Amino acid sequence: MPDLTPSSVDVVTIGAHLLDVHVWPVDTIAPGQSSALVDMIKLSAAGAAAGTAVDLARLGMSVLSLGCIGTDAVGDLLLGLLETSGVDCTRLLRRPGAPTSASVLPIRSNGERPALHVRGANELLVADDIDQAPVLRASFLHLGGPDEMTGLDPARIGALVGKARRAGVVVTADLLRGPAIEYRDAAAVALRDVSYFLPNHDQLFSLTQCTRIADAVDDVRGLGIAATLIVTLGAAGCLIVPPSGNWVHVPAYQVDVVDTTGCGDAFCAGLITGLSEGRTLVEAAMLGNRAAGLVATGLGSDAGIADRSSLDDERWDDPVAGPVSPPEVDRLLAPVTA
Repeated sequence: MPDLTPSSVDVVTIGAHLLDVHVWPVDTIAPGQSSALVDMIKLSAAGAAAGTAVDLARLGMSVLSLGCIGTDAVGDLLLGLLETSGVDCTRLLRRPGAPTSASVLPIRSNGERPALHVRGANELLVADDIDQAPVLRASFLHLGGPDEMTGLDPARIGALVGKARRAGVVVTADLLRGPAIEYRDAAAVALRDVSYFLPNHDQLFSLTQCTRIADAVDDVRGLGIAATLIVTLGAAGCLIVPPSGNWVHVPAYQVDVVDTTGCGDAFCAGLITGLSEGRTLVEAAMLGNRAAGLVATGLGSDAGIADRSSLDDERWDDPVAGPVSPPEVDRLLAPVTA
């Protein structure tokens, strides 16, 4: 394969690529073959690799996205959305005979988003498809939804992560599935050397089968994942758990929620952008919360993020971040999980 990429990029994203079809608002499904009017239907590039790549590109980062899509019309649409946003797709593989991964999301008026999902071509990406050269030249590697990429050998991904870290690459990883328990054994191998592990609280509790945050963190450490753990808490913001030292709670910004699709991807993009600018981890997490807040105010996984200045708008009134104890986190999560 010819080397079509620049000598280096800011970020390489590897993982889940899918097309989201957002329908809003949908509080009930019309019975039988009847119909109902909605306000908006929108297509967006999504998935924990593609969605994050779009947000990163809009925030001014140079991004190479690596994954697998089909040769169908859905894949054509997804590729066009990525390229229009400025994402380098020269390493995005297309597999005939498999549908491009996609979801239909009937978004409720309160922002909830049940999903109808086809896993499709995401399952076909294998470790041999990953060109390591651009990964090792990048500043950041983001593993977007490795739990969705069932064709990837966890041991080989873990080896790539370790090699990237030794080359000075900062490695971030998040999850895509809700029932993350299925990924538990693989996570212990694939994610042991990542720099930052970024699950949401539901995924963390599912992965560990714990109901208290301290137990869940201990369990992740027991899996051999020594990374700084950054847990997104939905409306409660995020939690930073370093390998040692104080836990820090970074509250969310107050926004009018339309659709929460892609908020996790936006958080990752904001965080990586902040780290690339040399900000402290708390400051970078605040940028992640801002990006997530923007996306929540519109329809689709890229809503609200136009460019880097989107995160510096004067509307942002930074909440006070500070140390937090595990019992305090459990109390924060109580209304979220009720």
